[in-house]
Amino acid sequence: MKRGTTVAILISAIAMLELAAVSAAIGGADEGRAYYAEKCRVCHSIAGDAGKMADKGGPLDDVGAKRDEAWVRAYLADPKSKMPDAKMPKMKMTEQQFNDVVAYMMSLKGAAK
Repeated sequence: MKRGTTVAILISAIAMLELAAVSAAIGGADEGRAYYAEKCRVCHSIAGDAGKMADKGGPLDDVGAKRDEAWVRAYLADPKSKMPDAKMPKMKMTEQQFNDVVAYMMSLKGAAK
């Protein structure tokens, strides 16, 4: 194998590993949806699908269109930092769960339509 080909293969492999790491850090909306269904739905609703205490947390329809990602991240990390009267507690999540929920929240654009 020629030296140039070997270098190109190594660069491609490194780029693929970097892309995989970035994708994992960004989070997955599907995984976030599953976390929402298990942990968040009880106090929230999306497109009319409400948990038994949805009146406490309220609807999350279109949150991805109403708020930017930085706001959603800050709110999920510490709700009272963005809304001093927030009823939502700080949620205990792994970094991956946090990223997944943020990805899901940001995907909610037009859910109520």
